[in-house]
Amino acid sequence: MRMLDKSPMTITDIVHGSIVIDDMTRELIQTPEMQRLNFIHQLGMSFHVYPCAHGMRFAHALGVGTTAKKLATTLVLDNEDLGLDRPERERLVRTASAAGLLHDICHTPWSHTLEPLYIRKYGTDHMEIVNKMFCGDEKMHLTGAGTIPGILRQYDVDPVMVADLINQNCTQYPFLQQMIFGEVDADTLDYLRRDFLYSGVSFGHIDIERLMGTMIIRDQRLCFRAKGLQAVRDFLNARIEMYSAVYLHKKTRIADQMLLRIAERSILELGEFDHFETMTDDELLSGLAYQSGDPWVRDLALRLKFRRDLFKRGCYIDASSMTERDEELVEAVLTLGPTTVDVRHALEEMLCEEAGVKPGYIFVDLPVEAAKVSESRFWELDIRFVDERGRIFTLEQIDKPFADYISRAKPTRSVLSIYCPEEDRLGVAKAFEVVGSRLLCQ
Repeated sequence: MRMLDKSPMTITDIVHGSIVIDDMTRELIQTPEMQRLNFIHQLGMSFHVYPCAHGMRFAHALGVGTTAKKLATTLVLDNEDLGLDRPERERLVRTASAAGLLHDICHTPWSHTLEPLYIRKYGTDHMEIVNKMFCGDEKMHLTGAGTIPGILRQYDVDPVMVADLINQNCTQYPFLQQMIFGEVDADTLDYLRRDFLYSGVSFGHIDIERLMGTMIIRDQRLCFRAKGLQAVRDFLNARIEMYSAVYLHKKTRIADQMLLRIAERSILELGEFDHFETMTDDELLSGLAYQSGDPWVRDLALRLKFRRDLFKRGCYIDASSMTERDEELVEAVLTLGPTTVDVRHALEEMLCEEAGVKPGYIFVDLPVEAAKVSESRFWELDIRFVDERGRIFTLEQIDKPFADYISRAKPTRSVLSIYCPEEDRLGVAKAFEVVGSRLLCQ
């Protein structure tokens, strides 16, 4: 008779190597909510630029859970200075691991691309629904969903505390909150390294082990030993470069905007694909391409699905070389409506009329505004350092020139971009000059 293999589960990961899966993690990753992440692209539409960028959210979630567990084990488990007994410290390690693992389970299809659509439909971001899910008040529209709170309780982990960590509401243990979402956290440590590897770019490498090895808890918050300054500098530089060259690359933004606009039309205006937020990437894109009642939606969806006749950038305002006129023009554009959506719709209508292009075939994009939605942590620089004498310094105090540079750095080269079909680029560029001059004269 063959005996069952009860050896620990081991998963080979591109970032962390061999990951030994504990019993709680094994049960959690087998839930429908977690398995759905195997079909959500980590980098959204970036594969249109970087063909190997097909890593999925499941692997990232597993990596964040692993990183959070390492951080908590190193900084919390044997740290008697925290004033917590051993069972409580062990529980915090499991809690951090669970929060890291589960932080993306409510992500929309195509990752951050459709986050604005979710916000407009439900009035909140995808993380807020975690509260209801983890309290057992709501579950995802997936067969077999809803078991996560029970699994957590079996391992003496409070689902509410996990939800608080995911939603950045955990005030009881500030250091634990920073491990999940903070200035240098498990999420960012994993996705920078992972996205660097999958995109194949030559920058973005960070020394995860060095960063983690120089972390320390002081005054209930995460700090770095002063000798970790260079690793922190490399981390912040890598984040800027990855945003500029990968996350907000112009071709990625074009594909993102094409998908977002047709999803807005289909889901918000036509009421198609109810509970779109629980669909997988290809379920939604194929649905838009073949099932939508709007021929414009189907046209653009097929262009995306088969990378055929994608829009091009007709003109843009470069963040690194803005003139006084450019700054005034951007300010004028932003007065066209109370929200970013209203602004782009108003300018698009003006451009279509001026250029003689059919409505729906000119898109206005404000990449910096998009970064604020998808990654607010980019502007958070409250990083603390501890010297050999135990004194605490801010990044500005320990390296002011670098802190000043980082605070001024832009996550994208484009402040405003306009996309359209290839054949309309020249006409759209001319139309923007005319419309821009008109706005400046108002």
